This record gives sequence, structure tokens and C-alpha cells, in this order.
Amino acid sequence: MRVTRQKNRSDSRRRSVPAGILLLALSVLLSGCAVDRLKELDVVYDLLQLDQQDAAQSMFETIDDPASQGVVYDDATAAGVGEETQDNGAVWNTDTAGVPEQTGTSASVQEEDILSGMEQMEPVSGKRSREEIEREDEENRQALGLTDARIAELMRENEGNYYFRHLDDAGKRLYAEVYHIIKERGEKIRISSLDDDKVDQAFQYVMADHPEIFYADGYTYTRYTIDDELFKLGFTARYVYDQAETDRRAAAIEKVVDRIVAGAPKSTDQYDLAKYVYDYILAHTEYEIGADDNQNICSVFLSGKSVCQGYAKATQLLLNRLGVETTLVTGTVSAGDRMNSRHAWNLANVNGRNYYLDTTWGDSSFQQAAAEETLLQRTNYDYLLDTTADLADTHVLDDLVEMPVCKNLEDNYYVRDGAYFTGVDEEQLRALFDKGYREKRSYVTVKCADETAYRSLTDHLVTKRKLFDYLKNPGDSASFASSDTQRTMTFSL
Repeated sequence: MRVTRQKNRSDSRRRSVPAGILLLALSVLLSGCAVDRLKELDVVYDLLQLDQQDAAQSMFETIDDPASQGVVYDDATAAGVGEETQDNGAVWNTDTAGVPEQTGTSASVQEEDILSGMEQMEPVSGKRSREEIEREDEENRQALGLTDARIAELMRENEGNYYFRHLDDAGKRLYAEVYHIIKERGEKIRISSLDDDKVDQAFQYVMADHPEIFYADGYTYTRYTIDDELFKLGFTARYVYDQAETDRRAAAIEKVVDRIVAGAPKSTDQYDLAKYVYDYILAHTEYEIGADDNQNICSVFLSGKSVCQGYAKATQLLLNRLGVETTLVTGTVSAGDRMNSRHAWNLANVNGRNYYLDTTWGDSSFQQAAAEETLLQRTNYDYLLDTTADLADTHVLDDLVEMPVCKNLEDNYYVRDGAYFTGVDEEQLRALFDKGYREKRSYVTVKCADETAYRSLTDHLVTKRKLFDYLKNPGDSASFASSDTQRTMTFSL
């Protein structure tokens, strides 16, 4: 938009319309069979999405059509002992406009995957008692290194992780088991819970706390029953890459991360670190729906093209490496004419205070092109260390885990930049514009504390055209963009 000395300002505005998506569709196929036969039902939690979705919310779908049920019988199995393996999956989809649509997994795809997996199962020969099965389970756990001592060690190691801290003792033990099995690539390893919802929660919490686990896209658990009594669940993670490829990518990622961390400012002020990571990711990542590996950190660190999940996980990993406690946040966002799109962002504890930050929405490629290109080619700091109230108009938290109410403003970008206004302050405005020229910025952004301040600043700078008092070479017009939602105005210098 341009504002002139002689004319009233135009009513047209460019408005950033950032969006992200997040949906977990958990599709369950139940296999029915006789009590005295082997029954195996694979449950796969699938994080392989078509674009930028991130897992956090489960939606169950049961397929009752007998023709679609896959059943494997094993005559050699002891009477009364059953085994079920069940598939859960998720597929994400977005439109090309950058504001995504949500799409669930189709039943036919899941059915085909399950049947294919079942046909490859090896038969179980000989009759086994429950005690023999339990002894074999313990041997498998021991062989994988999943001992009581190891579980206790992992529980201590994860005490600092946000999601882990929100579990009870039983949940923390299950979390540690799932984490270890994923890391060690165990197959059908017995876990300490019989509740598939708890398994789902443990897996989601592990993935939320550990962005470095880029190589797993879901899990399978196997249900074992005796005379219809469930007596164990066996957990198997599902992997995107084999071990060799995982190791290769992990080494490449580590080199990039080490270099980024080494370039961080040597500051005891964690705000400097948060801004450094925010700036770095936005300068080196392009928002691209359908980018490879966009649900994990490979997309950011290895290809530089990602979506909300990749942005958020990369931000989480880097800030944690720099000593800034950061976690993944999931929920919905609304922008433009699209409502309740799934999304991921971050919670960071900076200088002992909690803030939200959304690197995806800070990317200029996420903004609609409706103003001068010079204003589009900028980092959007509206989402660097925000309060809950600042995000409330666009972001809604999931109930996956309790998140704090962030009220502090001390480390908000605009407060730190001297650009946070509670009303018209000509001295503060002049200092802000002078700073912009001194630092050779291409634009200056003002942020208003509330709607009253926003209207006052708009009237002062635009309607009354006082903006020209702060520009060094104003000419006859000046370009600016505004956001009513964020109560910001950006002026080209």
C-alpha cells in the first residue's frame, strides 16, 4: 500500500496469511477369528504425510465389513492363544494456496497394507504356555538392552523433556520403553501397558520430545490374547530409512547443526539465541508443500525446503542445543477464509519466561503477494516470542498436553526492538525510524499493544500522513503493509 501527502490512503491492504496443518487420522482394522486360533492384528501409527501435517490428534475409524478384514490362522498354535496386529495410519493433504485441507487415510489403502504384511508373517510352531511366552518376551527385552536399569536411566535422561514431565510413573516407564525400542529397532517387543491409547500417547510424546528421531514415521503394536483375554502388547517402530541410510543422514545433519550452533552469538541473553535460530531457519528454508521429508528435520537441514512440522522440529532441536528449553506445540490455526487448519509451532523458555514462537509463520514465502515486493522479502517477526493472547486470534492449542499461559512481554521481538507502542509516542517513533536507517534496514515495523493503540497509530501515521515526518527521503508517497490481526504496520524505508 502507498500513502501520499496529497491523497487519502488506499483501503487495500496486504495481509499475511500464514497457515500450517496438523491432523492425525488413526485408522483401525479389526480382524475377527476363532478363540482357539492365532489372531494377529497390526496397529500402525503412520506419520507419512503427503505434505505438511504433523501428528497430534487421533481419529478412530473402524472397518466392519467382513470382506475387508484380514485374518491369519495358524493351526500349529496352542489352543486359546491368540495374536493380533493392527494398523493405524495418517495421511495429510493441503491445497496449493498454502492453507491446508485435512484428509484422512483411506480404508482401502490400509487394508492392502495390512494384508500384505500378514501374508509375510512366519507361522508359529508348537504349543507354548503363557509362562513360556513371557519368558521369551523377557529374553527378547534383555537382548535388546531393555532392562530395568536401562529404563530407569532413560527416565532420568528424559526428565527435562516437556512431554515426558506430564506423564505419571507408569506413563514415563512406557515412554522409556517406546523410546528405547525405536532407537534400537526392536520388533514386537513386549511393553508394560495393555492400553493402546497409552501406547499412542507414549509414541506421540516421544516424537514430540525428540526431533532428532527423523527416521521413524509410525509404529506397529501386536495384541496377544488367551481365550480373548489380552495379556501383552508387542511394539515395533516403523522406519523411513534403513540403518545405513539413517546413519548417513544423521551424520550429515549433525555437521549442519554443529555449524549452526558454532555460529550462534556468544551471549548470556537467551533472546539473542532465540532470534538467531529464528533468523537462520527463515533465511535458509523455503516453505514448500510436498517437500521431501517435510515431517522431520531432514527437510530443513539437508534440503532447505519444508513445512510447519519441519520448521518447528528444527527450531526445537537447535534451541535445545543452545540451552534454550524448547518443545513442539500442536494445534489449529485460522487465516483468511480457511478455518481450523492443523499446525505446529514451538514453546520456548527464554530467560526463565515462557513464550510461543512460530518460525513457519515468520517465513515471508507464507505471505500473500498483495503489496510491494520489497515488503514481502522480509522476515516476519510477529511470531517471535509471543504471548498466548497475541496468538489467540489465530492459534488454538491441542489438548495433547497442558501448555502454559504465556503472559510475559520482556523478550518479545517488538519490545526488544523498541517497536512496541501503547499509543502515539512521537519520540519513540522517531527513535525507531532513525534506528532503521542507522542499521540500513529496508523497512520498519511497529506493533501496537491493543486495538486502541493500533487505531491511534494508524490515524497518526497514515490518515494524518505524519509518517513523512520520520522518513529521510519521503518523496510523494511511501509503501506500507498492515495486519489487523497482529496489530502491526510495516513501512518501507
